[in-house]
Amino acid sequence: MADMTNLERVQENVRRMQAQGADGASLTEYLKTEGYTPTRYEEASRKMKDLGGPAVNAGFGRSLLQGLTFNTADEIEAAAKAMMSSGMSAFDAQQTLSGLVTGAKPKSAYEQELARVRAGIKSYEEQYPGRAFTGELVGGLIPTVAAIAAAPFTGGATAPVAASNVARTVAAIPGLSRQIVTGAKVGAGTGALSGAGASEGGLQNRLTGALVGGTVGTVLGAGSPVVSKAVVGGGRAAGEAVGLITPQTATQRAQELLAKKLAQEGVSPADLAQRQAQIIKTYGPRDETLADYGGESVRRLARGAMAIPSASQTDVRQMLTERAVAAGPRITKDITDLTAIGARDINEVADEIIQRRKDAAAPLYQQAYSAGEVYSPRIDELLAKSKDIRAAIDTARGLPQYADLPANSMLLLDKAYKYVGDMANEARKAGKGSRANDLDTLRGDLLDAIADKKTGIPVYRDAVNAFASESLLKDALEIGSKNFLKKSPSEINRELKKFPGEAEQQMYRLGAVQSLRDEIYGMRETGNIADKFLNSREMRDRMRTIFNSTGEYDTFIKNLERERQMGITRGKIEGGSPTTPIAQDVAELQGPSATEIIASGAQMARGDLLGGGMSMARQLAPRLQGINENVAQELSDILLNPSFNVQQQALLNVAPIMDELRRRALQQQVRQAGGSATAGQLVPGLLGD
Repeated sequence: MADMTNLERVQENVRRMQAQGADGASLTEYLKTEGYTPTRYEEASRKMKDLGGPAVNAGFGRSLLQGLTFNTADEIEAAAKAMMSSGMSAFDAQQTLSGLVTGAKPKSAYEQELARVRAGIKSYEEQYPGRAFTGELVGGLIPTVAAIAAAPFTGGATAPVAASNVARTVAAIPGLSRQIVTGAKVGAGTGALSGAGASEGGLQNRLTGALVGGTVGTVLGAGSPVVSKAVVGGGRAAGEAVGLITPQTATQRAQELLAKKLAQEGVSPADLAQRQAQIIKTYGPRDETLADYGGESVRRLARGAMAIPSASQTDVRQMLTERAVAAGPRITKDITDLTAIGARDINEVADEIIQRRKDAAAPLYQQAYSAGEVYSPRIDELLAKSKDIRAAIDTARGLPQYADLPANSMLLLDKAYKYVGDMANEARKAGKGSRANDLDTLRGDLLDAIADKKTGIPVYRDAVNAFASESLLKDALEIGSKNFLKKSPSEINRELKKFPGEAEQQMYRLGAVQSLRDEIYGMRETGNIADKFLNSREMRDRMRTIFNSTGEYDTFIKNLERERQMGITRGKIEGGSPTTPIAQDVAELQGPSATEIIASGAQMARGDLLGGGMSMARQLAPRLQGINENVAQELSDILLNPSFNVQQQALLNVAPIMDELRRRALQQQVRQAGGSATAGQLVPGLLGD
């Protein structure tokens, strides 16, 4: 603990280290050995200067006295010291001279002593909030227990004292009100039965005994959880204060807080570790943290820890920023890897596809050309009725090598097929959709006629699927990239079906990938890019069309969801100034301020017992979860570390702590139930002679 009476010694050591040229890291390490952080050291030095001397050395005993005297022990001590002091100290003189200059009223000796006492108590509360609060709670519980025990003998005269102190304890301990109601019910039932059984005489006497026994049993039964809860916590705090129990380290406290948050999420550390390992194995590594995996409760714990200044903050915030900046490239890599494009220029990939397709199709075309002429009634009918096909053949005959070939020659029919395809794409680019559709239909009919299994050359269809023409493939690439993110999924599927060959469909998808890459590149560098592709079913269906298989698409969506969770974590932590949600997270860790507690007490004093009690409960409950800068740093190191091995080890360490918390909770429930029942059974003895 940072002993305020030793602050002058620490200051002198710091001055010596600075004179010897010690750097900031060395000073911070030294202060940590004395129980200080740099911030706390500077604050303590400033307070000592303001107080005119060191604050008192507070501890568990003073907290106990505060509870026992209804928070007036500090005032009693200050009054006693003020009465014993005499003369004018240097601080008194300074205050008097300052008052002459500024017009401010000099502080009295009582005010000076009270400020020093309260400064010491506050320092102890800030460093050990759990112990300090438990001391106050146990101190306040002593008159409560006495009042409950005396209630049957005083005709209820001590009941108001008991009720007041029980209400104070209920407000201080989260969840205790529900336990008291249960205890009261058990105590009432067992007390009524015992009272009736212990009474003698007729029915009326037994009813009276049951009524009295039930009433007293209710009081004692309700008080049993209070006694049980406070005595257990107070026993631990007292044991720590006198050295019988080893105080929790910052690491242990951080692990306990994580265990509680995982329990709130309904997940065990072992299950979370297994799930995390499976995701890494199936979908590959990401710079994810336990705050990304653990659920909203764990993420809020991380946010609260990061709102408290600690040595980890700079590194963690830099990691979060770098992770956000790299989200776009990671998503782009997922798209290109899963569609087998890789990190290459789209035009380079297109040229590679064209050449590969051309090489694969060459022997197939040679086999088709070797068939010579195609004798088919369907071919004859198309030649007779279609002006577009005749125009295509006439154009091809303009070349010397085709001038003397018959119209049903395989070479001329191939030229006609590709020429009609070019005309369809030109019409599509010109916005003549109807004309393009007609030409697409004509081209399909011509292909079916040429590759007919009975009257045609079937191998020609294989050749076309492998490679139609370079211009057709490049046109498909352009169509796929143009306004892809503005087209509906059904429109995309219709366009894909219009391409008869697999090569053209592949080039269309390649164009769509280029459109996506361009979109991601143009988005805000640290934005949550994954949201754009996950928040709309239409966008999901649109994305589905560019993948070659369902498995590739599912993997991409899963990785997008991981990216979104990482974006949410950063948004929670980097959400700007300490707004209400962040303040609530910090309150859960640090505990309430004195002004908030006083306001709640004043509300109860004005007669609003329910409202003031609920407010007090909200303020005091988090104090049992006390945290300081060291615990905040440990939490940050555990929850926001992107190392998979560190996360797995952390979950392994937390598992036995969660088991212990569950065991304690079960024991506490058993003790409370047993205590309430026993309280009812005590009624016959209390009503005896």
